[in-house]
Amino acid sequence: MTHLSLTFLGPFQVTLTQTPVTAFESDKVRALLAYLAVEMNQAHHRSVLADLLWPDQTEQRARTNLRHVLLKLRQAIGDQTADPPFLLISRTTVQFNPVSDHHLDVAAFCEHLATSTVHAHHQLETCQTCMDQLRQAAASYRGDFLDSFYMADSSVFEEWVLLNREQFHRQALDTFFHLAAYHERRNEVEEAGRYAQRQIELES
Repeated sequence: MTHLSLTFLGPFQVTLTQTPVTAFESDKVRALLAYLAVEMNQAHHRSVLADLLWPDQTEQRARTNLRHVLLKLRQAIGDQTADPPFLLISRTTVQFNPVSDHHLDVAAFCEHLATSTVHAHHQLETCQTCMDQLRQAAASYRGDFLDSFYMADSSVFEEWVLLNREQFHRQALDTFFHLAAYHERRNEVEEAGRYAQRQIELES
């Protein structure tokens, strides 16, 4: 079984069955993987992906580039031999396969926060169930979304990164704040200090 692990909260990291994947031909290949994985809830038209990564090129040139980058991405993550495949590809669309054998830290982070949000409780800082979820969310957050990853020639992709980076950053700050308050209420000074320190590091 081929397992793909995608870590985007912090620096870009990918492992394939616990082996680091470093043979990405270019940042365009990395960018395509990040976008498809984070936005895996829908199929994306090739024209949209081409415009995302090559907004200043002609449509024909951009789509040609996309075909090449897509091929290199499939080779890098072993998509041709994965069962089920990581990518669902048609003549007009591309989608990251939600039922493939993968782990995405962004999805785990959001899922833990969503579980806490919908849980019925009188007060968040006294809810053990929600604190467990927030602890797991905090563990998933190694740093800002795609930290130090930039695409200077694609303002469209950079805008998408920044919007997500700011959203996850705010959610992480709230998570660390609530965890620090919870442990402070319980006089667990070391744990409270650890989450307070992570909050300070993010705010700086």
